[in-house]
Amino acid sequence: MARHTKARGLPVAVIDTTFLSRLVHLDVAQMLPLVFKLILIPPEVKREAYKAPGKRRLRNLVNEMSGFFVDCYEADEFTREVLKADLDEGEAAAIAQADYKQSVLLLDEKKGVRRAARMQLTVIRTLNVLNSLKKAEAIKEVKPYYDKLIKRGFYVTDDVRRKLLAEAGEE
Repeated sequence: MARHTKARGLPVAVIDTTFLSRLVHLDVAQMLPLVFKLILIPPEVKREAYKAPGKRRLRNLVNEMSGFFVDCYEADEFTREVLKADLDEGEAAAIAQADYKQSVLLLDEKKGVRRAARMQLTVIRTLNVLNSLKKAEAIKEVKPYYDKLIKRGFYVTDDVRRKLLAEAGEE
């Protein structure tokens, strides 16, 4: 399991349910301490995640890495409620918490990413995290992970895929 060897200077991030589930499915979530100082988990995200397929693996990971995956209840209630008007509860909570904590946001859903961008939040998507893990030498290649996500219905345009593969030195 990855350790907090380089935590100083790394960003704190707030994670969304789908993002967390994807990283657990890819078996790379335990490597996140190489690219983030802490991952904050809103209670809404944790509730959703613990209902999702693969919940046992996810629950075990969060418990094993409890000093890294941290429950966080701090968010502006008004912002969260406004966001819930057109986003699901987990996305709304993650965005509100990232805004309140001035943290990086780990999110993929298009509508949520657009909303976070309008709020001037820094959003990092799954493929970017995979590229960061390769840069940190935690994984050798990103392409197999990209392919695995795409087989499971993850959508990425060919242009974006090629660009990110090129950034990873794989295209």
